[in-house]
Amino acid sequence: MENYFNTGKKELCNGCGTCALRCPKSAIEMVEDGEGFLYPHINKEKCINCGLCEKVCSNFNKSEQESVAYIAINNNDKELKNASSGGMFYILAKYVIENKGVVFGVTYDEDLNVIHKYAETLEDCKQFCGSKYVRSDLKNTYKEAEKFLKDGRVVLYTGTACQISGLKSYLGKEYDNLILCDILCHANPSPKVFKLYKENLEKKYSKKVKDIRFRSKEIKWGDERTLIELQNDQVLYEDTFKNAFGKELINRRSCNFCVFASKSRITDFTIADFWKIEKVKPDLDSTKGVSLLTVNSEKGKSLLNIFKNNTSILEKVDIDVAAKYNHFSNVPAHKSRDKFFEGIKKGSINSDNVIDVMNKYTRVSIVKKILRKGKRIAKKVLRK
Repeated sequence: MENYFNTGKKELCNGCGTCALRCPKSAIEMVEDGEGFLYPHINKEKCINCGLCEKVCSNFNKSEQESVAYIAINNNDKELKNASSGGMFYILAKYVIENKGVVFGVTYDEDLNVIHKYAETLEDCKQFCGSKYVRSDLKNTYKEAEKFLKDGRVVLYTGTACQISGLKSYLGKEYDNLILCDILCHANPSPKVFKLYKENLEKKYSKKVKDIRFRSKEIKWGDERTLIELQNDQVLYEDTFKNAFGKELINRRSCNFCVFASKSRITDFTIADFWKIEKVKPDLDSTKGVSLLTVNSEKGKSLLNIFKNNTSILEKVDIDVAAKYNHFSNVPAHKSRDKFFEGIKKGSINSDNVIDVMNKYTRVSIVKKILRKGKRIAKKVLRK
């Protein structure tokens, strides 16, 4: 079976690092390439050709689970406000913490690098709420999760499907006390581009960036802007990085060939925004956010019965209908992706101009704007 080790094709590696963690001779190091993504590098002098790296490669979707899809909204307004969509993550986290468990999620470190870490209190779990549109550094969380599981504690591990596939491959066995939840993922943007973006903002405004919230609900869910908080509490809205991510300009190569972008999920739960909810349930007030929740395992079904009372709405929906409007399939890379990253590698795209260049490549042309407006007008006319 093809993998990164026997082909060298970057589209076959999602960067989970399981191979490096499981190598018996520590012969594999995860090395950042010119685009800012990690790939395994084998030290030939240490390698004993055991083939374990290929055996534990996690870039395969082996799931045959039948998922059940739901429209879901958290019934706690405060928790809902802090979430990117319908607040389902916090319900899961609350259940685990109340059972003296541990929650793994994605947050920022003190330098606004996006990382995985664990929390043991509900207050600490709040840092995992909200979207972080950057490939997270997994740190030592696979090993930490394994230790907590062996100690008998309930563990909730959240991340992208490829990251969770890496954890499953690393563990090598099933655990009754492990709950897996993936975020329905559009793609993994480059940490290197994100770093340049932050530096460009700091040069432009002559102030340090304190926080970035990609999905601020200051207006309403569905109309979110990227909120940038600078020193001295200055706040601005700047969507360049988010737009480049959404238009597939700055994302990992494997994301365009993702084996996990399907209705066959490898986790107990999958959480996403329920885009186009107005087409599925037009009478629903969706301004505060709505989740698409899929339950993918018997464990997930049992847990759902426990915490369903924490939802204001939990309504089954045909998964084919949900998949029609949400990210259950691959999308092609931006036509200028390789050209953009070539500029990153050469240094011609840097912290002085990365915002301008991303805007240049993702700006909607006047012709497309006119065509879109024409389609909207035509639809209104047809409805009358």
